[in-house]
Amino acid sequence: MTENHEPDPRFVENLAGELGRELRRQNRAFAGAGRGRRALKTTGLVMASVAVGAVAMGATQQIGDSWRKELVEARLEVQLRLARQVVQTQQESWGRVRTQVERGVRGSGEIAYADYQLAEAEAQVRIAELELEESRRTGREPQDALSSPLVDGRDFVSERIRARMDVARRHLELARQVGERARQRAAVGIVQESESEEQQLVAREAELDLASLTRELELRSDWLDSRISPVEAELRLLEAQAGNRVAVQELRVGYLGGQLQRFQDAIGAGTMRPAISVELQTQVAEAEAKLELAQAELRIVREELARR
Repeated sequence: MTENHEPDPRFVENLAGELGRELRRQNRAFAGAGRGRRALKTTGLVMASVAVGAVAMGATQQIGDSWRKELVEARLEVQLRLARQVVQTQQESWGRVRTQVERGVRGSGEIAYADYQLAEAEAQVRIAELELEESRRTGREPQDALSSPLVDGRDFVSERIRARMDVARRHLELARQVGERARQRAAVGIVQESESEEQQLVAREAELDLASLTRELELRSDWLDSRISPVEAELRLLEAQAGNRVAVQELRVGYLGGQLQRFQDAIGAGTMRPAISVELQTQVAEAEAKLELAQAELRIVREELARR
């Protein structure tokens, strides 16, 4: 075998040669024999052919597996390089923003957003590193299912969930900061109340995203500790994700419905043209449809959990 675990072509050739010499020896031993021995010789030839074919097929399979492993690693290596390039770009952007804030060209709130973008890029590098390391250890695609086994005693699935949770926390912190500034500005009439409500919606969605990832990590722990089966772990995750989508769409329907009511009141008062509310009505309808779909998904998953 070669160092990369592909079958050495010389090994295959030598084995085929040995089989060929054995067949020739048997042919000489059975020369002049009767019909029964000729049948036996034919059987030997068939078995030898099968053996050679099996060796060739095994070699092809191993070569194919090695090729697929290299392909997966190459793709993950490229993704890691790209992620690191994004970090470098975000670091340069962060430096420019900081300089502009110090000079008074941009508001101090811009630093928080630049911090978040950099943290998000760094988390993507961490995730890409984990995926590549897992692939190198297993020779296959990284596995993110909650019921995926440990790799050499290491829990790559949980590590990647935690990396995403770090980003979700930073996003929540940023959303709360922006939401608080919008609330204060709306209170003194600098911006409309709708802008404050929109930022509060963003912050609430960020809370739900973090809660969903927290639940995912809990389910992973439950499966590793054998408290739930693999099937239940995956179904519970689907339940949590569907519940998160229901909560998000309920928030959006409520927010858009409130906005639409304001438009309609303004239209009734004659301070706004009716055509302006058409797009918002479409958005409300789309949000309501997505809410119904999320509710149906959640119901189906829960029915399946109850059935089991």
